[in-house]
Amino acid sequence: MVIRPLVIAVASVVLAGCVTVGPDYVAPQTAPATLQHAGSVDYVADHPVAAWWSQFDDPVLDQLVRESLLANADVRIAVSRVDEARAVFSERRWDLAPHVTAGVEGTRTKQPVEGQGRVETDSYSAGFDAAWELDLFGRVRRSAEAAHADLQAQRNDLQAMQVTVAAEVARNYFELRGTQKRLDVARRILVSLGETQRLTESRFDLGAGSQLEVQSSLARVKAVEAEVPLLETAEGQSRHRLAVLVGKRPGELDALLAPREAPAFAKALPIGDTTELLRQRPDVRAAERRLAAATARVGVATADLFPRVSLRGFVGFLSGGWGNLFNGDNRAWQVTPSISWAAFDMGSVRARLRASEAQADGVAAQYEKTVLGALEDTENALLSYAKQQAQLKFRLEQSVAARRAAELAEVRYRAGSSDFLTLLDAQRTQLAADDALAQAEAGVNVGVVAIYKSLGGWGEQDVAPVLVVLPGAGR
Repeated sequence: MVIRPLVIAVASVVLAGCVTVGPDYVAPQTAPATLQHAGSVDYVADHPVAAWWSQFDDPVLDQLVRESLLANADVRIAVSRVDEARAVFSERRWDLAPHVTAGVEGTRTKQPVEGQGRVETDSYSAGFDAAWELDLFGRVRRSAEAAHADLQAQRNDLQAMQVTVAAEVARNYFELRGTQKRLDVARRILVSLGETQRLTESRFDLGAGSQLEVQSSLARVKAVEAEVPLLETAEGQSRHRLAVLVGKRPGELDALLAPREAPAFAKALPIGDTTELLRQRPDVRAAERRLAAATARVGVATADLFPRVSLRGFVGFLSGGWGNLFNGDNRAWQVTPSISWAAFDMGSVRARLRASEAQADGVAAQYEKTVLGALEDTENALLSYAKQQAQLKFRLEQSVAARRAAELAEVRYRAGSSDFLTLLDAQRTQLAADDALAQAEAGVNVGVVAIYKSLGGWGEQDVAPVLVVLPGAGR
């Protein structure tokens, strides 16, 4: 028989080992990060806790971040993509083994037979069919390798999304608190300006003041009142944004987000070992895994240059009648080796290979771009935070001086030793200084958020990045 020697020969080749064609992936050798602004006195090399937002000691912020990591729509989408990539990888691994199916089939045919006219014949079969690509040149193995790298990339994308969502919640939270403080400043100033307005009217009624003072005071009151609706709009929009980030409808968090103090971060900021930045950033790790997947797909395209060897087989029963199908005499088996090769379509095969190589080159460039972007983000965040702390110091001193100047100007105006324009200017300066202070305090806290986001979001490397239980995320 011809089949048996062929089967033995093919099996011998498989047992002897297969060749995996195409380039073997080597991870890029990227130099450790060197951050020139990490040496500022505003930072310490201690490792931050994984839940970095807990350093603010704000239970509302803690609740919002943890709820967002459970319920945020973008996080759930990222989880579904991990599950999808895991299923694809599982399918690719199963391609390494024979595919076995069970089936029962019955056929009735009617066809002409010489000398007998048209004759009906029946045939029945029941058994197992198997198909197996022997993967002599690694096409299936490279496909599984690419799928595994895609799965790892999606896992890193999930962590990157968690980092982004946690940072967005914290940023919007501190912007909300900053807006609420600015509203409080405006309302307090309005009380002071209202007292000044009544004072100018009383002086005018007594003949000691002028209509110019009355109208100037009224104009200042209206100018501040006009700012309040804009601040209230910004406050409402921030509340709505936070509700959506934690998976709720706008307005559902209004009670939780009632005004409360959010002091500026006033300690040296722990940022850990910044030389490990590129290893900590999930977007960098995802880009590296995508490069591995693209390299493996070059191997898939390379394998198409060589023949594909497959085996198909059947084990079961064949009979011309259903009643005796499962008799022992009707047992049957079949083995069908096959070889397919695009020998006359090499132009298309080589074009696909060039396309996959070009794609890998593009993914490599994207990896380099991601690395540079990570370094830029972190340098900018470190620089910005240090300058924000310096600005906060000056804003605080400005606010104290402006408040004292406004108090003195009011005393002098009441005593008649200073004109109204001096008082009005002092009050205007106080409002601007207090408003700038509120913005600077919020800016410092937002700067902390930006730093931890740029560092990869999670502090201690031995803490799992997925801080909440997500369906399928740990498999």
